[in-house]
Amino acid sequence: MYFKTSTMQNHKTLINGPINYTLSKLIIVILLLNTFTVYTQTGETYFNLAAAQSDSGKFESAIKNYTKCIEIEPNLMEAYHNRALAKSNLKDYKGAILDHDKSIALDSGNADAYYNRGRAKLFIRDLEGCILDNTKTLALNPNFGLAYINRGLANVYLGNKDAGCSDLIKAKKLNAAYAQDIMNAYCK
Repeated sequence: MYFKTSTMQNHKTLINGPINYTLSKLIIVILLLNTFTVYTQTGETYFNLAAAQSDSGKFESAIKNYTKCIEIEPNLMEAYHNRALAKSNLKDYKGAILDHDKSIALDSGNADAYYNRGRAKLFIRDLEGCILDNTKTLALNPNFGLAYINRGLANVYLGNKDAGCSDLIKAKKLNAAYAQDIMNAYCK
């Protein structure tokens, strides 16, 4: 406690005394909290950053940010799915398959995840796996033309030309990209 006789001294006591010290500590705490709030990244922040990086072809950076998102939100199916797509763009098909596995575990009704996992399996020549995944895709969405292409190609590569060409014809009827070109190459 401060007892000063002069008015000037009382004024100095308020400025330099215990009230000012407490106020200073409070201001510092508020500033620190604001700093943490401003610089704390959320899963959504990392997800959005990664999506923008993927869109601009910066797949390695996108993978890092999807990974940070997953560390914060480990049950976000979309983060695993998108990280898998980024890995596929870098030809890391085995890594992509692992991420699609997790994505499917979180949402077993996602036709895109089965399709993309099947596509990655096609690239590593797991042809039976490709057929199974694309069959599941088509069970979830029978109008998914690209799944017919993947399954058709896998069947052709396995020597099942009739089954493969049948799928390619279905893909063409659904206006799937490149279906006619692929048919011309494999179904003569």
